Amino acid sequence: MSTQELDVKKSWRAIRRQRRVVAAVAVLGLLGGIGYALVEPPLHTATSLVVLPPPPATDAEKEAGTQSIETQVFIAGSEPVLKSAGQNLAPPLVTDVVRDRVKVVAVTQDVIKIDARGSSAQQAMRLANAVAEVYLVFVTTDQKLPGDLGKKTGARMLEEATTARGGNLAIHLGIFGLLGALLGAVAGSIGVLAAARGDRRLRLRDEISDAVGLPVLASVSSYRADNLTDWANLLEHYAPTAVEAWSLRKTLHHLGLDVKGGPPVSLSVISFAGDDRARPLGPQLAAFASSIGLSTAIVVDNHQEPPGKVAVSIHIVVVDRDAPDVAGAEPTTRTIVALSAGTVTAEELARLAVAAAADDRGIDGLVVMDPDPTDRTIGRVSQSTRRTGSRLPTLLTGTAKRTR
Repeated sequence: MSTQELDVKKSWRAIRRQRRVVAAVAVLGLLGGIGYALVEPPLHTATSLVVLPPPPATDAEKEAGTQSIETQVFIAGSEPVLKSAGQNLAPPLVTDVVRDRVKVVAVTQDVIKIDARGSSAQQAMRLANAVAEVYLVFVTTDQKLPGDLGKKTGARMLEEATTARGGNLAIHLGIFGLLGALLGAVAGSIGVLAAARGDRRLRLRDEISDAVGLPVLASVSSYRADNLTDWANLLEHYAPTAVEAWSLRKTLHHLGLDVKGGPPVSLSVISFAGDDRARPLGPQLAAFASSIGLSTAIVVDNHQEPPGKVAVSIHIVVVDRDAPDVAGAEPTTRTIVALSAGTVTAEELARLAVAAAADDRGIDGLVVMDPDPTDRTIGRVSQSTRRTGSRLPTLLTGTAKRTR
């Protein structure tokens, strides 16, 4: 039961993440439904009634051959009647179309109702009356139907079709449009779930933490920087929200980097190649540290010399996903890994942890950039604790993606 609940939640998160795709497919379904409704316009329905004579009262009358109501319904809906009725219309309708549009039922033991549908109200009324008239010709004259069913019954028209109902184009478009949108949403959801089933990228903080057994120190929105001007603006004018500022301050405090007047400390911020949203974390930390009075310098390993005496030096390290190598990076006091949600697999993260351990470099924690909006985990509870089934803390508010 718990596994099913987990799968349902995971599926719902996948659909919410790709809600734009689902919405796009639903819109296509809506347009398709409307298009189909325009090609197949709404049909109007008209009704005519035919009354039969009273049932036979004596055995002699029964022997005279008066037909039962079931027989008369069969006659009214038979191919000869429908074919003749279709030919009597202008323009004529083929028998198959008439058969699809006409429905004959017994209302009582002596009344037959003929419902007929048409592309217009006039066509529906003409078709209903035509079927009734042809039926009356067969059952009130000496003309024969197959199987000698056409004996005289004394039937007569009770009520001609003079009005038609239905055929509202707006309702017709609305019904088929909504049906198309619903089918499109279902198809889009199935496609999203099929794609997500083979996606091994880590999205939840608990999943990321479990992959290497390290805590998630913070969740921060990434600062979009595409060129040198953006990077300069980040370093000079970065102004995090109150929630993000508190997350960054807690990260610095957890790492012991916010002690003023203490010995110089250094921090390596490792990210994966291709994870563009994780790269700005180092400059964001540097800009924030400067804003709280810590002298800070940024070092891009293998590209510049280490800075002089500053309170905090932040080293930016980018590693390959398949073969991460941190041996060439400058040793630092602390090391964290920055990664954005939904970009790294457990295997890639584990390879980085192994490479860091081989270089005698301990990883102090993880920082998740642009967390999944549906993620309510915190990434700081051990997997064994979660398996006990006890009530665990959840993240009530997530860090929203901020755009400039």
